[in-house]
Amino acid sequence: MFTLERFMFAFVLIASIAGAVISHQNLGWYEGVYVKEDGFIEWMTVLGLLIGAVACYYRISILKPFRGKLFLFCLFVLGSLFLFGLGEEISWGQRIFDIKSSEFFMKNNSQAETNFHNLVVGGKKINKIIFGTLLGIMIGFYFLILPVLYRKVEKVKKLVDSMAVPLPKNFHIVAYLILVGITELIAGGKKGEILEFGGVWIFVLMTFRPYNREIFSRKSFR
Repeated sequence: MFTLERFMFAFVLIASIAGAVISHQNLGWYEGVYVKEDGFIEWMTVLGLLIGAVACYYRISILKPFRGKLFLFCLFVLGSLFLFGLGEEISWGQRIFDIKSSEFFMKNNSQAETNFHNLVVGGKKINKIIFGTLLGIMIGFYFLILPVLYRKVEKVKKLVDSMAVPLPKNFHIVAYLILVGITELIAGGKKGEILEFGGVWIFVLMTFRPYNREIFSRKSFR
């Protein structure tokens, strides 16, 4: 494992454990400073999303002569998902540029901000339905089931590789499970910020060095 990768995993672990400890020692500081909107953890999450997007678009540029349209399109989609997450995280620059929310978001967003994950539809937060329950199911499938299918079923392997899906190594799976365990120890109601921060960075680092790394390497075509 590269030194930088080790450093980033250590950073994620330390920052997550620090959050859990701080939440018990000083919940007000944890919620009001450490994981607040535009705070340290949020900006570290934004940085991870930005790096993930740049990595995907860079891979498109270097693999364009070697890979088919489906592979490149899926890389573009993944990069765009990183950018979408980044935009949502900072409410599309609303707080940075002091932009007032439109009437729609003022009425239907639980924080009156310009983003989708805090929208309230029929009295229910989209954040809990889509970005919570549904995303949790998808993450569980991605980390726990898909890697097994990839190793056991040749058709799944071909499909995953053709769609440029980076697969987690055992190390990434263990790291995510540890992260989930740490967030469960956090006091108060703001556990999701740490899980989001750590999850983003684990996924970004996995994108750089996935189990099926050879499909993203130009060397495999030489």
